Amino acid sequence: MQAHASRRERVQRAMSKGDVAVFISAPSLIRSNDVHHRFRQDSDFYYLTGFDEEEAALVIEPDRCILYLRRRDPEKETWNGPMLGVDRAVATLEIDEARDINSFRTDIPTLLKNRETLYYMFGRNREMDFFLLETSDRLLRRSRAGDFGPSKIVHSALLLHEMRLVKDRGEIDKMRLAADITADAHLALFEKTRVSMFEYELESIIHEAFRKRNATEAYPSIVAAGKNACILHYIKNDEKIGADQLILVDAGAEKDYMNGDVTRTYPSGKTFTSPQRDAYQVVLDAQLNAIDRTVTGISMEEVHNLTVRDLVGGLISLKVLSGTVDENIENGTYKKYYMHRTGHWLGLDVHDVGSYNVNGAPRKMEPGMICTVEPGLYFPDEADVPEHFRGIGIRIEDDVLVTSGKAEVLTARIPKSVKDIEAIRSGV
Repeated sequence: MQAHASRRERVQRAMSKGDVAVFISAPSLIRSNDVHHRFRQDSDFYYLTGFDEEEAALVIEPDRCILYLRRRDPEKETWNGPMLGVDRAVATLEIDEARDINSFRTDIPTLLKNRETLYYMFGRNREMDFFLLETSDRLLRRSRAGDFGPSKIVHSALLLHEMRLVKDRGEIDKMRLAADITADAHLALFEKTRVSMFEYELESIIHEAFRKRNATEAYPSIVAAGKNACILHYIKNDEKIGADQLILVDAGAEKDYMNGDVTRTYPSGKTFTSPQRDAYQVVLDAQLNAIDRTVTGISMEEVHNLTVRDLVGGLISLKVLSGTVDENIENGTYKKYYMHRTGHWLGLDVHDVGSYNVNGAPRKMEPGMICTVEPGLYFPDEADVPEHFRGIGIRIEDDVLVTSGKAEVLTARIPKSVKDIEAIRSGV
């Protein structure tokens, strides 16, 4: 819990004397009737506390931190398991003070009194938004009595999300673990996939690999065979796998609140067909170049723009596009085949927080940042697409740690060259 305490201290150092910050735990979400989804703590809240129970709030002042949480309840513990409780929270979480969550709303007027700025993640909990706004307004209206409330409410992302962008050593170790578990799943797919299986059977292999190491899905897995791979967020995963198809699998593990995010594309049989191999190599070359470019001092925008040039050049070589690279980029003709960005930040959230621009300019990468690198090409089943490419979708994605030198590919254990993939598939 020392890491979480250090993060709270960093937040406090960034605050002024008249500031207060309020963070609310994630809600418990209903799946159907009285059945709940598996609880997953709000990422910001977990980042600052390491506490993964619902019905909690964290108040950070420049000189103290107060955690509001549920008192232990033997009846609830019988149904749902042990609760930390107020009495044990200070020592366990290394926090200054712990209070009963039932007193949170009663305490808030006092905690906001004579504060100039409230940092709060508005927009996630409308009831809490209204309560804090109403309380602040009521305090401001009483200013003639000598007291006042916050005249500014600032989104807490401005206080916290830049901190989250650069990972500490402990977070990087957890990211390596999530990447390793993710690799287990993709390797199992390479070895177990057979023609005539269903996409959902492959999804079950993913789930098995994750649960064997006490991890869960970081997001709903995409298992897309054939033309389904041209649907970027395909998650039905219910069709039969045919012969000579490519299978695109986008799946990542979440372990200890850190996430993997990997895509591999491989043949349903033992080898790629010639058109599949040609298109795949274009994407792979672009991805390898993009990883080499992911170094300190470059921006993700620059990596993306250079990757677009690589992919457009490849589409021209495949005779899918004509003209020059510059002409196709200027006219946007490539967007029919490549319509997403080359990467995103990765961490506590799959699409992790942190601005991509600073002071109006693309952010330069720094050691400790982790991002995905994921170019792709998608050939719709349309008349103006060369027939031998129609219905092919390819994406290759790895998780990459920016260092002071060459990037570290956290998911390098998962093969992606044509030779290596075919070597594994030849044994099926």
